[in-house]
Amino acid sequence: MAGGHGIVEVWEDFTSALAQTLSDATEYQFNQVRLAAISGNVAMSISVTEPNGIATFSGAAGAADGVSIYALPFQPSTQGTIVMEGRWQTDALTSYGFFVGWQETVSVAEPVNPFTLSSGTLTSNDGGNVFGIYYDTAATTDDVRAHVSVDGAEATTALTEAGTAYGALGIRANTTLVAGSWIYARVEIDDDGFGRIYYQDATLAPNNDGPKLIATLRAGTLDRTALYHPIMTLIDPSTNDPLHSVDFFGARAGRSWAY
Repeated sequence: MAGGHGIVEVWEDFTSALAQTLSDATEYQFNQVRLAAISGNVAMSISVTEPNGIATFSGAAGAADGVSIYALPFQPSTQGTIVMEGRWQTDALTSYGFFVGWQETVSVAEPVNPFTLSSGTLTSNDGGNVFGIYYDTAATTDDVRAHVSVDGAEATTALTEAGTAYGALGIRANTTLVAGSWIYARVEIDDDGFGRIYYQDATLAPNNDGPKLIATLRAGTLDRTALYHPIMTLIDPSTNDPLHSVDFFGARAGRSWAY
């Protein structure tokens, strides 16, 4: 590649994080990533009792508050396989939700959580083309689920490589989260729109034996020419304000050399 700069990479390890308050509906730059507080001010702090560089986030007892970490977009069709990954945890599971993956439409002031699940009813908030994993303690059955949506509507007929339909709620990881335990996810979209999600937590990989492939997505559902933001949204659907801890957040793709 020209000049040897054929890879675009975002990586944040929070090794230089500073304690600060993130004001609601305000975008902040932190090294290579952007931060946005959701539905109320969020306190960002650092942990000096764990290795790696850990940033922590907690809300202010508001309803559905939390934080989004994201970066500017990548395009599968011109940048080959686009990959995002992150590692995070929460200290309590009383009221908790997340989305981690790729999201086409991101408000720089206050990103929407594309999937919220109440009892057995999924609400797809319009994030454009979306592919990733989500979790919501308001669900009847708690589980991490892979899902895909297009223009704010879940793609229930989207198929895995094996021919399994995503259905109304998505593909289950069949796991049980453990409070205070680390979670890892890696979400990929190829240049033809084919996707994969790898996932690891204390239940699925108790011996730290590596992430599991929990879902694939056949090409043809996602718009491969769309621009996708890598994003991690950590929220509390109620007012309990668990402490969200993030070890790292990153994304990687080939460079678009279009002229």
